[in-house]
Amino acid sequence: SSGINAEYGVWDVKCSAGLGTGYRGNVNSVEGIVSNVACQAWNKDYPHHHSEFHPTSHNIERYGLGKHNYCRNPDPQQLKKPWCYTTSSWIRWQYCDIPTCSTEFPYFEH
Repeated sequence: SSGINAEYGVWDVKCSAGLGTGYRGNVNSVEGIVSNVACQAWNKDYPHHHSEFHPTSHNIERYGLGKHNYCRNPDPQQLKKPWCYTTSSWIRWQYCDIPTCSTEFPYFEH
């Protein structure tokens, strides 16, 4: 998969830079106590109802939300890296386990 998106420039696909608002990789689970827990799709309200982070045109363009359950960070004012609502009734949301981009971990693949 290419990290280049012609419309918006370069996205992070293998790692998360800064607050993670540019992360467009396909990690879609969080670490649970026993095993990984799948993320809830951004366009769903079950099991966790939410109003702010549906895939509106603004959220799709700015934060990469969509009819998918990939980790994203549409809330950089509050949260510091990609996260998701989870499909566990007990865990509303959690940060995703995505490496931070650094000089050792380049932002994108060519």
